[in-house]
Amino acid sequence: MKKAQKLLSNREMFKQLLARDILEILNMLSGGNCVDLVTLREHLRGNFKLHMYASKNFYMENCTSKGYGYTRFDDRFYRAIQSINDTGYGITVRKDKQTGKLFAFNSNFADNFVESLANFFDDWTVNYNRGGK
Repeated sequence: MKKAQKLLSNREMFKQLLARDILEILNMLSGGNCVDLVTLREHLRGNFKLHMYASKNFYMENCTSKGYGYTRFDDRFYRAIQSINDTGYGITVRKDKQTGKLFAFNSNFADNFVESLANFFDDWTVNYNRGGK
């Protein structure tokens, strides 16, 4: 008897699409190394009209109620980024020690330069759970 294949949830599918879109933007802007999260958000939002990214459309169609909701893609952006940060999707997010700006790195790039990055960047730690759970 064949083993039933597990279906991915909408949230898991969204994470995969978001990671793919981020890696595509990293390759386009910096040769795959790093980009600040503000620029990344602007590209995903579609403000540069260079490309239509699948993660935003998928989120609006499948992760909200009937394509709209109280939270837009922009409102959920940082939570979505944190959910794929250092979890096997190929994205590492670190905070600049001097400016406090957040940068997304290709995990392969970050892994090769761990010691040098530690001098300039801190881990990005944030808890989005309500009530400090």
